[in-house]
Order: sequence, then structure tokens, then C-alpha cells
Amino acid sequence: MEEIFPNNDILFIALNDDVDTRFDENEMMPFKSIMNEYYARDTSKKIRSVKKTTALSGGFCGSFAPYGYVVDPENKRKLLVDPDTAPIVKRIFELSKQGNSVHQIARTLCEDGVLIPRAYRAMKNGTLETSTGFKFPTDWVAKNVKMILENQVYLGHMVSHKTQTKSFKNKKPVAVPKEEWIIVRNTHEAIIDEETFELVQKFISVKKQPNKTGRPNIFVGLVKCPDCGRNMAFSNPNGREPRFRCRTYVRNSNLCTTHAISYEALQQIVMSDIQKHIKNMEALGDQFIQEMHELSEKGGSKKIKQFEKDLEVAEKRIAEIDSVIMKLFEQNALGKISDERFEKMSSAYESEQKELAQKRDELRTKIRAEEKKTQSTNQFLETIRKYETVTELNRSMLVELIDSIYVYQAEGTGKDRKQRVEINYRFLAGSQCGIA
Repeated sequence: MEEIFPNNDILFIALNDDVDTRFDENEMMPFKSIMNEYYARDTSKKIRSVKKTTALSGGFCGSFAPYGYVVDPENKRKLLVDPDTAPIVKRIFELSKQGNSVHQIARTLCEDGVLIPRAYRAMKNGTLETSTGFKFPTDWVAKNVKMILENQVYLGHMVSHKTQTKSFKNKKPVAVPKEEWIIVRNTHEAIIDEETFELVQKFISVKKQPNKTGRPNIFVGLVKCPDCGRNMAFSNPNGREPRFRCRTYVRNSNLCTTHAISYEALQQIVMSDIQKHIKNMEALGDQFIQEMHELSEKGGSKKIKQFEKDLEVAEKRIAEIDSVIMKLFEQNALGKISDERFEKMSSAYESEQKELAQKRDELRTKIRAEEKKTQSTNQFLETIRKYETVTELNRSMLVELIDSIYVYQAEGTGKDRKQRVEINYRFLAGSQCGIA
């Protein structure tokens, strides 16, 4: 009002505030502008506070319900399952579970004529036909599929505060760090179970680049190198039989070894180990179940003890670094250490502490996972019974039974060639993994 309008010869009149820029008697205008801005800022803070309170109590505070849900007409803070789109959400998770990439899922939905979320909302509002923004209402993209697969709302949890505006003046939404999200558990009916959701998170974190073999890779995200820990690459070099090789070795042969194994050989090894468990279960009956429980508790306990030992070392070192940094600060304050030296040393310690904190979190996750395994032997037995009559390996069987497969470097050549393959089952402790 004081610079832009006058410079552009714009006349500004505010009747209620008695402002008219044609005259010079506008001394109160800057003060009124400040008060108006203060009022807008204060209102913005109150609205944010109300929304945060609603989110913390588990209430829904979005503009529209997530795909798969509708807002309860009797309570706008509650979500209800949408019978029309919930089956599509389940299908998306099932397709991912079967090994399809987000791009493949998007292509499948597009081919089947499924409306994208925005187009579906427009159809429900009766504006799809008249709207000019839906030239291709079934054009699903990988980004939308990935957002659905990563959304914890389908577990029955209310997830809020994922985005916020920059300020009350700038309404552009910005992403909020994941650790600052507000998550309230079990606020509405779940569409997806925890087990399926966890499996899908593991698989969508793996980049599924199209291979040149012309055949699907049912092991995607499962086969790993025991030395470098990376997922193994699937390829058919020079048109030969498809096989797996260490991805690190493929990029730089000096950093790791091949760990190569053919696709067919790995299929036979895994299928044989699964069938071995099924036969033992059928032959030994209750004795097999008891042995599985004992092995699970024994193997799990051994791993947990090692993880807890590593965790104790990490936490001790984190505390030591806190003490060292405090002493460095005192030495710097007393002038015994220069500012430059202090910055260099404290930066190195803080970097080490950050790595240790990450390792600590990973160890805690591993401990929880191992504790869960020792309690899940019955779940493994129930799952494996589903495949008693199956003679050919498939994706569903793999993702339900197996957590990871480690392929070791082969030793010897020709008939003397031996290679270790370690199969880690999802519900069993390490001592019960398949070794071939």
C-alpha cells in the first residue's frame, strides 16, 4: 500500500477503515496494517493449535478422506471404509506383495479403467463430466500408487501433520519430517493387516529395474550378498541362463566377489528346503512342533544376547562422547583450545555419535524382530501348511515364508564346486534357517 500501489498508480480505498490514497490523511494506515497482520497471525496460530489438538486426539482433520475411506456423515472427525474403493486398495497391496513394481501396478490399474483418486472424488461429487481437469481419469502414476502403499492409515491408524504451510502469508504446503508426524493408533477400521503392510514396505524399498530376461523375478528384494549386504542383481549376461550376481561386484569387481548362482538352481534349493520342513512336520507331528519351539527359543536367545551386547557398547560410547564434548567445550571456554580446533574435534565426535545413534536404533529394531520370531513358530507352521501340496515355487509362497536369502561365494570348480545358501524364514530364529 505504501510502495507497490503508488509506484503502479493504483488507487486504494478501504471504506470501513476510512482509507483513501487520493488524500494524504492516511497516517493511521500503517498502524492498522500492523494490527490486521497481528490478527491474521494470531488466528493462524489458533487454527493450527485446534488442528494439532484434533490430530493428537486421533480425529481426522484433512480436507477429504484418504482413498479407500469416507468421512463419517455423523462425525466428520472419523473415517469409515469405502466399500467401492477399499477392494482396490487391497488389490494394490496384493499386487505389490506378488512382486509388481509401483509402475507395473499403475499400468495394471490404468488398463483396467480404475479411476484415479481425484477423478473418483469428482465422480462422487457429480463434477467428473463437467470438469476440464480430467482428460485421462484413469491415468494412474507410480507416485500415487507408492503413496497408497506407504500410508499407515490403511492399518487403522490416523496419520496427521504430514504437511504444513510455510506461514499464514504463504499457503504453499511443505513436507514435515517423518519423525514429527502425529500418529494415533487404532482409530478406525483397518483395510490392510500389519503383516502385509510390513512385507510391502520391504519390497517397495527395493528398486525393481526392468530386466532383459523376459521373465519375472519372484525373488526380488529377497536375495542378498552376505559380505556387502546389498541385494543381488538379476540378469542373463550374454544371453545365457538367468542368474544372480552381487550388485557391488557388478559395479566394481575390486570391492566384492561374484556370489553368482543360477536362477533355476536357487529355485530348486529354496523349494527343496521348504519341502523338507513340510515333510518333517508331517512325519514328526507334535515332536516336530516342540523341536521348532525349542530351536526358536534357543537360537533367538543367542542372537538377542549378541544384539544386546552390541547395544550396550554403542550406548556406553554415546555417553562417553557426550562427556568428551562437554570437556572440550569447557577447555574452549577457558581458552585452552582454539575455536577452530574445537569446531574440528567436536564435529568429528558428533559425526561418530550420529552413526552410533543410528546403529543403536537398528539394534533395537533387530532385538524386537528377534523377540517376535521366537514367539511366532506357530504362525510359521500355520503358514507353511498352506503350501503342503504346492510343487512349484511362487511369489506368494516366498513373501509369506522367507525374510531373506544369503548366497555365499562358491568354492571349488566343476564337480567339486560347493556353494552355501542361507534361507532365513520370517517366523523362525536364525538356528532354524535352511542351509544348502
